[in-house]
Amino acid sequence: MDTVSSTSPLFIDLINARPLDVHTWSDYPVVNLFVDNIYSSLSSVEGNERINKKLLKVLLLDLYVAWCADPELKLMFSRDNNAYKAKSRYNEIHIGKKITEIVDLLVLNKLIHEKKGFNDRINGIGFQSRIWPTTELIKQFEDARFSQFITNDHVDREVIVLRDEDKNDIEAYMEPPFIKRSRKLLQAYNKLLSQTHIDIYNLQKPVIEIGNGKKKMKLQITQKDKFVRRIFNNSRWDQGGRFYGGWWQRCPKEYREKIEFDGVGGLEVDFSGMHIVILYAQEGINYWADIGDDPYSIKQIKAIDPKIDLRSACKLLLLTAINANSPQKAFQAFRQQSAPGSLEKKLTNAQLSKLLDTLGSKHQPIVHKLASGAGIDLMFVDSQITEKLIDRFTNHYRCPILAIHDSYIVPFGYDKRLAEEMQLAFQEITKISNPIVKPVTDYYDVLQMPIELIDNAERLAKYTPTTRHLREKEEFRLAKNKPQIEPWYPTWTSIY
Repeated sequence: MDTVSSTSPLFIDLINARPLDVHTWSDYPVVNLFVDNIYSSLSSVEGNERINKKLLKVLLLDLYVAWCADPELKLMFSRDNNAYKAKSRYNEIHIGKKITEIVDLLVLNKLIHEKKGFNDRINGIGFQSRIWPTTELIKQFEDARFSQFITNDHVDREVIVLRDEDKNDIEAYMEPPFIKRSRKLLQAYNKLLSQTHIDIYNLQKPVIEIGNGKKKMKLQITQKDKFVRRIFNNSRWDQGGRFYGGWWQRCPKEYREKIEFDGVGGLEVDFSGMHIVILYAQEGINYWADIGDDPYSIKQIKAIDPKIDLRSACKLLLLTAINANSPQKAFQAFRQQSAPGSLEKKLTNAQLSKLLDTLGSKHQPIVHKLASGAGIDLMFVDSQITEKLIDRFTNHYRCPILAIHDSYIVPFGYDKRLAEEMQLAFQEITKISNPIVKPVTDYYDVLQMPIELIDNAERLAKYTPTTRHLREKEEFRLAKNKPQIEPWYPTWTSIY
């Protein structure tokens, strides 16, 4: 493989990439015709035509979706045959190693560019191969008579994932009855998400930059990246179980504030001190009723620089300590998650140990859970709460909800219902009543209007969505054959 410096323009250009999504699919006749026309123009084609066209469709559609969102985006493509398991339960389109031959064929016919995988030996960075469309293929994309929004995930895509202790996906497993119910719910939930235009209204391009330094990357805000799975860990159905997927889970708070559902703004609500409260609940203590103190607040410690935001540091350390199985691993995770160049990142093990001891004294009833690896069990508990909320909004309100583990975003007008449902779900799972939930985003403050006077027309007048957002929202509506007004559209007499 080639060696490329991490400071070279080529290296920087290739960083803007995402993995090839082998689940991209469409059965629309116009798409099949597009694939047939390109296939018939290829030279040096060998092998089974049906399989070749299937692989070609996946590649062309995913290149098209990526190009529509960001013309500069590359797709990461593995040439390792072990990366493609055609008979895997997690590969419903049965994409096998032959896909590398189709990539070679597209390169040969000058329809895609490829930069094969390389290592930056100086900085110890390795990259998968990158592929992207040539001018000729882009011209065919521009001439295509179909919308990017007629692509979708295959209907048989697996929504339940069980992983072993080494984080490898398990292919064959026996599942308890609740998993069958969870799969059915997730299939309905993903169908609802796929039919909902979820976007950030003020983006000129549906791309944002996240991370810092070497971890800096671009996140595409697309209607394709909305598929949600439930992932269980350690070969067990009672560990993990959280819901993963959807671009909003990787989206910083300042962007989540501007999420819209089919033109209706979103509001986010989260649980306060969720894992701490659950740990107390497991000890038979209702934290907010019996203690009621901020779980992350302590008095200043001499060993800690007063310039440090002590509460934020305590919150991060306490949460990493709950997930880690030793103090040393907790300290390591704390520094990894602290901002580059921050005072927090420079805290020594001795300083963090003092801080953890102080937190342990504050939380004596659950001190035995710190640095015990309890986090994986707590994730299962919070996943049960999330599942109840997804079920309630999908099957009762028939309204989209976005989960970010312990916080949730719903369309404007449903936040009051969300807060009520969060408290009910928490009580049902933990047997502890009245957890504190609080808004993360609040349009009421933005509008500076009494809630009874707000309607969607007035709200729309308070901000300016981009032309790109409005155009894509309408294209999406037409592609999905959606009504102008959604059935869940909030009416203030019913919601408030």
